[in-house]
Amino acid sequence: MDAILFFIKPLVLGISLAAPVGPVKLQMIRAGLSGGFWPSWLTGLGALTADLIFIGAILGGLLPFFRIPIISAAMTAAGAVLLFKLGIKSISAYRYDKTMLDVHPTGNLQGSFTEGFFLAFGNPFNLFFWFGVYGSAIALFPSTFGMADVFAYSFFIVAGIFLWNLNVALTVHFARKLISALVLRIINLIAGTSLILFAIKLIWDFFHSF
Repeated sequence: MDAILFFIKPLVLGISLAAPVGPVKLQMIRAGLSGGFWPSWLTGLGALTADLIFIGAILGGLLPFFRIPIISAAMTAAGAVLLFKLGIKSISAYRYDKTMLDVHPTGNLQGSFTEGFFLAFGNPFNLFFWFGVYGSAIALFPSTFGMADVFAYSFFIVAGIFLWNLNVALTVHFARKLISALVLRIINLIAGTSLILFAIKLIWDFFHSF
């Protein structure tokens, strides 16, 4: 029973980490509405890649490097610029275009992956969040646990995030076909405004962290 819980807990933790609607999920929704499954899925995959880098940094003891002021400032600036850019792009899509309802699965898929990656990686607080949740969970491991247990625990956290992102991409892809152009426009407007607000909050929190 304890062995089963050992695998279930990190899986649920991964889903819980991925479930809240933040910049990445908003961009996944926006990308799914405009391009279908693949742009949405790759946006989530790009963000997951950044999460893997953060996990590796924590396990490798590299957190102090990311806390260097100039590194943290650069990450914040890049993240804020990307959030503003995506927000304005989404708000621009509020203006009705008859092609909005056409799915283009062969769009800029590499761009979707890159956007997802930098949305997650360009937010230094995402790293600190991982350090607080993931790092503290690892620190509470019994002394009898080895690196194999740590990697297994990490794998199931990532699996939870992976599954939730897949769920979001599939849900948006199929739900997209059931909603009207007006609803799509409203969603784009809300998503774009939210992304810009996230950018403002990112900068605000960064300066108030000193």
